[in-house]
Amino acid sequence: MLDTSSWSDLEKCATGLLSAAERRRSERFRFEQDRCTYVIAHALWRVLLGMATETLPDRVSLQFLPGGQPQLPGTGLTTSLSHSGPMALMAVGSVRALGIDIERCPTRVAMFELLRVICSDEERDILQAMPPERREWALLQLWTRKEAVLKAWGTGLGQAPSSFSALPGALVVPPKGVDGEPCLTMELALPEGQAGALAVSLDVLRHTLHILA
Repeated sequence: MLDTSSWSDLEKCATGLLSAAERRRSERFRFEQDRCTYVIAHALWRVLLGMATETLPDRVSLQFLPGGQPQLPGTGLTTSLSHSGPMALMAVGSVRALGIDIERCPTRVAMFELLRVICSDEERDILQAMPPERREWALLQLWTRKEAVLKAWGTGLGQAPSSFSALPGALVVPPKGVDGEPCLTMELALPEGQAGALAVSLDVLRHTLHILA
C-alpha cells in the first residue's frame, strides 16, 4: 500500500516506466490529480513486478485481458492493482488467481442506496439486522471483498455483485456461468479511513502486507 501523493514530484520520471498504452491512457485523464495517481501507481506497480520477475520495470510484460484483468505471461505469477483517491494497493503472488481492492471511508456515494445492487439476499439480511452505526463500515468492507473477488475472477462488474455472497472468512464460489477460481477473502489492516481486501485462490500459502512510506 502507498500514498501516491507522496511521490507526485516524480511523476515525469515515473511516466518513463509506463508502456505506450499506459501513457496514452494517462493522457486521457481530465484532472491532473487523477493522472498523477494513475502514473505513480502504475510506475510503482511495475517496480514491484520487476522485483518479482527480475526484470526492469519498463520491460515487465504486463498485459490485460479484454475485461481488464492484468496478466504476467510466462512468469507463473498473478497480480492486481487498486486505487481510491491517492491511495493505492497492489498485489503479486504465485497463485492461480488474486484480486485486491481499496476504498475510502466515508465514500463519495450513499452506499445503502446500492444495497440491492451489491448484496445477495443473505448479505442484505445480515446488514439490516446490524445496529445502524455499524452498517456503513460493514457494507464498505463487503464491497471491497466483492470487488477483490470480481477482479480475481476476471469479470469485473460485468458479473453482478449481488449474484454471490462474500461473507467474512467464507469460501467464495463462482456462480453458475463464471469461469473463475473459488476464493478466500482477507480484510486488510489499513490505516484509518481505508477499507481493503484481498481475494486469492486456494493455493495461497501466506500473505504479507507492506505499507510504503
